[in-house]
Amino acid sequence: MYTLSELHKRGLDTFKETHPSKPYHLHVRECCEFVSKLMRGVYSYPEELVKFALLFSELHDVGKLLPEWSLDCERRPYHAIEGAEWLLRGGIELPISSPYREILIYAIITHHSMLYVPIEAENIVGRAESLKSRDFKGGYSRCKTLVKRYLNDCVKGLERAIRLDLADAIGIVKIADIISARGLSPEDVLMQYNWPEGLEERIIEGIVRRTRDRRGFDESKFEKQKRIASCKGRHLLLAAPTGWGKTALALIRMTKLKPAKVFYILPTITAIKDFYETFASIIDKAYIGEYFYFADVELLRRRESEGDELFDVLDVYRYFIPKITLTTIDQLLLTMLQVGKYHVRRFNLRNSLLIFDEFHLLTPQMVACLMTSLERLLSHYDMSCLFMSATPSPVYEELFRKVIPDLELVILNDEYRRLSRHRIEYCCDETIEDIITKNRDLLRKERTLIIANTVGKAQRIYLDLKKDLGDSRSIVLIHGDFAYDDRSEKEEQVSKADILVSTQVAEVSLDISFDLLITELSPIPSLVQRFGRVNRYGAEPSKINVFICKPEDDKPYGRLQMDLAHKNLPTLLESLERKGEEAYLDDTFWQYERLYMDDVERKKHEIAEEIDNIMLNFFSFKIKEENFSRILGREETYLAVPDVYLHEVLNLREKLKNVKNYSERKGVYGRIKGYLAPVLRSDIKFGRAEFREDLGLYVIRGYDREIGIRRI
Repeated sequence: MYTLSELHKRGLDTFKETHPSKPYHLHVRECCEFVSKLMRGVYSYPEELVKFALLFSELHDVGKLLPEWSLDCERRPYHAIEGAEWLLRGGIELPISSPYREILIYAIITHHSMLYVPIEAENIVGRAESLKSRDFKGGYSRCKTLVKRYLNDCVKGLERAIRLDLADAIGIVKIADIISARGLSPEDVLMQYNWPEGLEERIIEGIVRRTRDRRGFDESKFEKQKRIASCKGRHLLLAAPTGWGKTALALIRMTKLKPAKVFYILPTITAIKDFYETFASIIDKAYIGEYFYFADVELLRRRESEGDELFDVLDVYRYFIPKITLTTIDQLLLTMLQVGKYHVRRFNLRNSLLIFDEFHLLTPQMVACLMTSLERLLSHYDMSCLFMSATPSPVYEELFRKVIPDLELVILNDEYRRLSRHRIEYCCDETIEDIITKNRDLLRKERTLIIANTVGKAQRIYLDLKKDLGDSRSIVLIHGDFAYDDRSEKEEQVSKADILVSTQVAEVSLDISFDLLITELSPIPSLVQRFGRVNRYGAEPSKINVFICKPEDDKPYGRLQMDLAHKNLPTLLESLERKGEEAYLDDTFWQYERLYMDDVERKKHEIAEEIDNIMLNFFSFKIKEENFSRILGREETYLAVPDVYLHEVLNLREKLKNVKNYSERKGVYGRIKGYLAPVLRSDIKFGRAEFREDLGLYVIRGYDREIGIRRI
């Protein structure tokens, strides 16, 4: 390699250990080999960009070769800044011209940081200036001058496509750096970007085997799934009834398109965990990853229960390395917008398949943000999209066709027409408690799902049922206001529950069938999902199996949506009585959702303007991840320690002081996160949650292990 000989000429020792038991020259060689194979062999990047990435691979850690830096020193200089300064002072002649030369120096400066936006350029320099107190050598003024000049001139003069590719190249080199530094196998990682021989056959065999074991194999349905999955277009929107087999179709679609990566976007963490188990029964676990905020907690639990060293693959999961990544819309959008350090992940979107399951649950802000991101990235990254839902609303087709003109629409009309699984009664003047009282005998023998719109209502119903029926029935409560470990324990009990009391979290991911549903009124798409949890695979019922009740108030949907639901529901129910689930196919029924469409269009304009003002398609969209929920239309929440777990968390924090090993530290952090629960801004405002400086977290009072944060 060019730079190794040049570094030798300048008196730098490339055999110096820069990572535990790994000298600089070996680390550089491993990085270069990975970068070359990925950029040339998998993605076919332009050769000029590959050469830039290889040079970056060779020089990103050059600061570690300077005499001031040592692996054994506890207070080491910040090698990224030191290395960039050494090169700027003419350390070696760089075989690269402007502006790539300046970009290379900048990449070295920031390879442990995010790619800052122009207005934050001073932060890079400020970080360097703060290190002067450690008596580090090097003139930081040249870094400051370079960064300013680079941010204001170099990048703006490049074509947008080149800016995207440069950010990707920097991310790819950083992944190579991580793989080598962690001692992971480069070949195991590269395997995730190719299609190993026989993988398609194993997926198909797994689908058939799992279907046969669970419900019996339906050859005609399987052929229909394969036919739809083989559509020639790259983008597909599918509307199919709940329980029809959309997951199997998505897997088959994957085998037909053979993308480098698959991102399966699910609406809840519960859904991700459930799908992981489903996919693991079909595909080798080596090809499946799940990533969400609590992924490390889940891996820790799995390691403890299975005895495997699965926790060590967290670094693989969180960088979207697995062939199939199960994740949330938040993580996808954070990646598309390159928030913070997400440039390390974004290159994985190239030649990927994005599967949006139950996409109708996305907020208008989420849809607006997704549309804006797809407009900017879809063609350049050669992505394919598969949208799937049980709600055949034409509104979503119109919205997504604005950014994907060749989107192909498949609505399984025949499947809807042949189904009549629900007999529904709208008890508009009665509450859930009234219906429970009137149908007490049914609850003693029918497997029942009860869905309330708020956590407080669900908790109250659960406690009443436990008092009345707890000795004779298995009753489980699940909602979003549990500490993560407690919620996971509840989820494991769901499949054996006689009565499940829940909030909206039960609308998706439950591949189990109840005999009876008692639910509060909610927006129509939400109700359709709730209906789908009942009699999923059965014939037309002989008696009422769904009761819709008067809600306690309009929360969390708002008066407009609830008034529309109340107004339109009788018409839908009359149509369902006459035509079965074919009623969902009536376009006129979905006209009220035009309000949703108008909301999306308005928010898309606002979000697009905000993104374009901040993001230059190279730099990071600088926003705190916890504030991203606001952009996506969610109520702001903060993670807090329930008071009942404060002692355990304080002990773990104390333990961290003596843990040096990276994997062990991640394990301790994972245990702490398992105790955390989400609190609302109102909890903070009214003093139920208080911030602890020693923890850097809020502590919430009034937590009960059985019912979660008390909302009654």
